[in-house]
Amino acid sequence: MSINLDLKDSLLVQRTGLIIFLKNASDQYKLRRYGDIVYFSKKMCYCILYVDTKDAEHELNEISSLDFVKHVEFSQEENICLSSQHLEGQIADLAQEAEEKLLKKQTENEDKSE
Repeated sequence: MSINLDLKDSLLVQRTGLIIFLKNASDQYKLRRYGDIVYFSKKMCYCILYVDTKDAEHELNEISSLDFVKHVEFSQEENICLSSQHLEGQIADLAQEAEEKLLKKQTENEDKSE
């Protein structure tokens, strides 16, 4: 469940994240006029920019055409499932994997000691 789905009927403006990969880290400041920069990685040379959902496609095309931009894509945050059943299932799967690895490691240690 995404926050935009929860706020769909409210008066708040819905936002969409764009992930923008830059050619040079200092060019991030030029993107301020398109939306709100919420994260910037100097090492990986990308930033996350939030824009209004209704203008997102237009902004993506406009930003893609800039000469200092390598690549632009939509954020996949809308596709993240945050339901409790899904999260509990993932935790159970991780616990089972960890237990299997621990048992495997213990049997290897027992075999070496014999």
